[in-house]
Amino acid sequence: MVRGLKCVGFLGAAGVCWSWKLRQTLSNDQKRVVTFEELQKHNRSDDCWIAINQNVYDVTEFMKTHPGGVSRILRYAGNDATKGFHSMHHPQYLETFLEGSLVGEINDLPRKKKKTTKTSKKQHVVEIEEQEEGVAALVPPALSHIFSLSDFEVVARNVLPPGTLVHVSSGADDEFTLRENRYALGRIFFRPRCLVDVSNTSIETDILGVRTSAPFFISSFTGSNLIQPEGEKILARAAAEENIAYMVPKRGSVSLEQLHAETAPSQAFFYQYEFESAEELREAPKFFRHIETTIPQVRAIFVNVDVAARGLREKEYKVRQMETGKSDVELAGLARPEPEYVATWKEFETVKNSTSLPIILKGLQRKEDIVKAAELGFRGALISNTGGRQLDFSKPAIETLAEVHEVLKERNIDRNQFQLFVEGGFSRGTDVIKALCLGAIPGIGRPMLYSEVYGQKGVEKASQLLKEEIVRDMKLLGASNVACLDDSYLDLSSLTVKLGIPNFQYERNYTPMINVAAKVQC
Repeated sequence: MVRGLKCVGFLGAAGVCWSWKLRQTLSNDQKRVVTFEELQKHNRSDDCWIAINQNVYDVTEFMKTHPGGVSRILRYAGNDATKGFHSMHHPQYLETFLEGSLVGEINDLPRKKKKTTKTSKKQHVVEIEEQEEGVAALVPPALSHIFSLSDFEVVARNVLPPGTLVHVSSGADDEFTLRENRYALGRIFFRPRCLVDVSNTSIETDILGVRTSAPFFISSFTGSNLIQPEGEKILARAAAEENIAYMVPKRGSVSLEQLHAETAPSQAFFYQYEFESAEELREAPKFFRHIETTIPQVRAIFVNVDVAARGLREKEYKVRQMETGKSDVELAGLARPEPEYVATWKEFETVKNSTSLPIILKGLQRKEDIVKAAELGFRGALISNTGGRQLDFSKPAIETLAEVHEVLKERNIDRNQFQLFVEGGFSRGTDVIKALCLGAIPGIGRPMLYSEVYGQKGVEKASQLLKEEIVRDMKLLGASNVACLDDSYLDLSSLTVKLGIPNFQYERNYTPMINVAAKVQC
């Protein structure tokens, strides 16, 4: 059988504007019956077949770019993956991702075994279907038990399968930057004003010409489909209900076209993109113009600039190894492929001039680069270290923002023409306000994914909690609207002091939740 990849443009069926799609390898008259014995022989990383819904797929090439990582596929190599697939994916995923890798049909899969358990008192035997490994037998507490975005994380850490949790939560190498993003926010203190009329406090905000109900957006993050089968649709619908902007990831499980078809034209999307090949860079002007003319929800394109290489998330690899039994050598070549091409400033300028959509550079991490972006006429910069998932020991995002804020003030750069954004560690209303005081709109990433454990209602609840915190804290700060906020409200004297003191917020000071998860009764 011939395997291969075929370029189908940026709006291919992968649903996330990937440039690559599995090629159709079999015509109808070539389809054949595959025996279970034959299926079992294809159980290696370089020759991997799986069965889903009585169909056999060759996923050898596809799993190298699987957003959830190779381990979740390798665990089913040469076997039936139906139950595991449906626990994580919407049925449409098959058509979207695997239509080109169908090998044939299988009709002799062994039936699931039954296992017996005995109760401690009556000692009678109860037959239950064998539970799929990695599928949590726990259910979260009611949403009424959730009081902050930190509560969502506590619940997620107790109910998500290990592979899903580690994909969402891990950072690069020793995860210093991952932790410092959060710690740095804790080193900024407030200087509240008193006797200010805050009776009509409003947090409505204009973001790149879009009026939203709150001064934050949902960050892009690949992997939401591992938490809910509908993936990005959950986040998009919740963002619409809450009237906040959502940044759609390039490598999500749902295409931009699908989200366009299922949302109102008035909804605000930001689109996260990155160039992974010279071809993508050449085709970018055409692709961006296509988005501009056909998908009105997209109000800006955020292009990653910190992708010269892929950060190594060691924690995730360790969990993958435990799940699959594969060696580190076998797993090393199966991570997301390294970019084939790294663009330069000159090439980015060409892309910027090809569309009227605002082009925001995402992943800038030093003040000199951010100032250069402003001088070159880009509409903004998103200060981000990718949640600590790229270069470990990158500076905390809020610390870089504080530096750049001073420089932009000194140079009198118009913030209406050059908008700052920031992400990394934001989970409280006070965090959002700190970013706003420094002239940036913050993105909320992992906390929104954790809230997705509860589906759309969970993401809506997370947004509502954050809004309530921002309103309350702004009143206590003496600011009646977002435009009032500036650096005079902040004490930054401790920001750069790094003493290596661990953050005990959740271990000691944070009141633990009761009944974090309950066992499902068989």
